[in-house]
Amino acid sequence: MNRKEKIENFVGKKINLLRAEADYGGGKALMAELRRGIGHEPGKMPQLFGIILQDMPEEFLSSNGEATKGEWACYLALTLFALHQQGYEIKSQPMHVDEKRSIGHAISRLASSYEDANGEQRMLQRLQALATSVNMKEVSHHLRGIVQLLRSKGIPLNYGMLAKDLYELQLPEGKNRVCLRWGQDFYRKEKEEMEESIYG
Repeated sequence: MNRKEKIENFVGKKINLLRAEADYGGGKALMAELRRGIGHEPGKMPQLFGIILQDMPEEFLSSNGEATKGEWACYLALTLFALHQQGYEIKSQPMHVDEKRSIGHAISRLASSYEDANGEQRMLQRLQALATSVNMKEVSHHLRGIVQLLRSKGIPLNYGMLAKDLYELQLPEGKNRVCLRWGQDFYRKEKEEMEESIYG
């Protein structure tokens, strides 16, 4: 298992743990704590240490006091998942799905949900702003706005995949690959719908 797969697997396990805790009072408290972490850097909120860092693979843990790429990816994915899930029942209305639903695909579905002619252009601009972010603080800012819109429409995404993409996004050789995939996924839905109308 490579590093990206380890990140994806770790976040998926954490979300499954949060689902398992949903029937108990502690589950809601954990989700609320995660939401409070949005907008902060990893490490700024000690109450999140256990939720974020427990069982994280050793290779992703910081050794110099600065958050690693892995810590950033997991932190953003888990805090944003908690925001996305707010207002929905975690077991019957999950905002994390196991299907290959990238942020590009989710934004595409969001664009399709608007009835006005400018919906697609507005959502494309949000995706472009995310893709051209210069650091993880800016990525966090743009993702938060996108996730709030996805939540308003009840559109889920795969948070393990998001974490994997966020990790790769921080690698010099990975950013272009991730952004290209997001752009492809944004336009892929339109193609799938055309094929369904032709062959369906």
